[in-house]
Amino acid sequence: MWLVQVLLVWWSVQTTLATEEVLLDIPQGTLRGLRTKTNWHDVPYYSFKGIPYAKPNVGINKFQDPQPAEPWTGVHDATKHGSSCMSYCLIKQMVVGDEDCLFLNVYTPDLNKDAKRAVIVWIYGGVFTRGSADDLLYGPDFLVEHDVVLVTLNFRLGVLGFLNTGDKVAPGNAGLKDQVMALKWVRDNIVHFGGCAHRVTIAGQGAGGASVMYHLLSPMSEGLFKGAILQSGSAVNPWTLSHTPREDVFRLANALGIEATDSTELLSKLVEVPSTDIVLACQGLLDPKKTSNGKIFPFVPSVEPDVGQDVFLPDDPWQILKSGKIADVPLIGGMVLNEGKIFTSRLSRYTDYVNQHFEEFIPWPLNITDPARIKEVSESLRNFYLNGKDISTDNDNGFDQLVTDMGFTHGIIFPLKIISYRNTYPVYEYIFTFESPYNLMRTLFNVSGDTGATYGDELSFEFYTNIGMNIPEPGSVQDKMTNILTKLWTNFAKDGNPTSKLDDDVTVNWEPLGKEDNYLNINPKLEMEKDLWKDRIYFGANLYKDILGDYYTLFQ
Repeated sequence: MWLVQVLLVWWSVQTTLATEEVLLDIPQGTLRGLRTKTNWHDVPYYSFKGIPYAKPNVGINKFQDPQPAEPWTGVHDATKHGSSCMSYCLIKQMVVGDEDCLFLNVYTPDLNKDAKRAVIVWIYGGVFTRGSADDLLYGPDFLVEHDVVLVTLNFRLGVLGFLNTGDKVAPGNAGLKDQVMALKWVRDNIVHFGGCAHRVTIAGQGAGGASVMYHLLSPMSEGLFKGAILQSGSAVNPWTLSHTPREDVFRLANALGIEATDSTELLSKLVEVPSTDIVLACQGLLDPKKTSNGKIFPFVPSVEPDVGQDVFLPDDPWQILKSGKIADVPLIGGMVLNEGKIFTSRLSRYTDYVNQHFEEFIPWPLNITDPARIKEVSESLRNFYLNGKDISTDNDNGFDQLVTDMGFTHGIIFPLKIISYRNTYPVYEYIFTFESPYNLMRTLFNVSGDTGATYGDELSFEFYTNIGMNIPEPGSVQDKMTNILTKLWTNFAKDGNPTSKLDDDVTVNWEPLGKEDNYLNINPKLEMEKDLWKDRIYFGANLYKDILGDYYTLFQ
């Protein structure tokens, strides 16, 4: 008993020494945060969670654009996260989160206002429909050890973030405008956390990577960042843009039993419906068999009408991209080896359906409507990826490549090449090929076996997750991979060059994409290579020939 009491006292003292409360004054008011240590190498840092960056968009305002947060009196408790934004949780099979969710988290090595540290602003993935900035998945432990400030932010999801009636009633993209508001908050406040407003890099994975490219394209985001990292997502992936936003709004209304003749009447009735019911109704609109062409969820970003106010996305992303109206900043972009495995494991439940409806794999932005052309393209996909056969266990690899390319490859690699051609700052392309033992997505989608790196594998080497407790063993290959990835990303945030500093882990110079199609194969060895998946890129360029226009020749 005596020994137990001694151990409890020792544990209490260690906890007190490891974590202490601190106060910080910013223009909004006083924050109470924590001085704590990383779970990797016990490096001290400061944590401020749940900081409101916008007014709560609740009740009748839940679909409206964000407004700057108001100051508070007293001390705001920033020792714990604010609520996540509302979404349907696949694990709990229920709606989680809250309408009042526009919070961000700041993690910093110290609070010296003169430090002018580089800042990484992280945007989470989740197909614009689910996700959270909490340290349950996005802990700062690995990145802050490299002397950068990390900011993670919540933004409204699904219908609450992306309802678009096609007119001034609800012009759309409130969730992306939330991100802009957060970036403005960083610009105005990050100096108080030891960061520099002129050294901000935006980064994200999946829908977060798509968000990064949307900010590169949007006039509302101009001047709010100096570098960008997009992982496994871009604004021209087929799942990142809705071409039928108004139709989807009225389809949702019908599912909720709402009758309306115009947008004003519809919205006035919709705001009276509990948000939980709205999110559940959106789940009922999904058909998991018919997601292979990229139209996964109905409420994602969309082109906004010109209503005489701030417009985040004034035109189709392809058109903005080809026009050259894109931020000229250093850029890292890429994907993992086998993005599609997560999704083919899900689609395999409906093999009979997809084999009979191979046209579902045609990316819907191609807008092919002629029946003869649909049949021609469908058969070309089957021939190229599956040697003309049906999907089966005998050609899993071809099926994975098909879904990877239709859902990710073309929408990531094509714009990187176009941006590299047009912009003056370098574009660094990569493929991540190291399979993680900690990938939570594998568990969620029941992916087993040696599949190679798949969707989300790189995240466990960027972020400590409180749910996975993914601290690598010292000296292990996972430890080396964590060192490599965090050094590449933080070097880039500091210098605009991911290999500005070479050492025992970062051993090669990462050459920009350029005319030679250079890319870095990110694994514990690090290898510079050329012409990523040349045959697959050539095949895809012919599919996208009309969309690529004059840029088609870049891929020949």
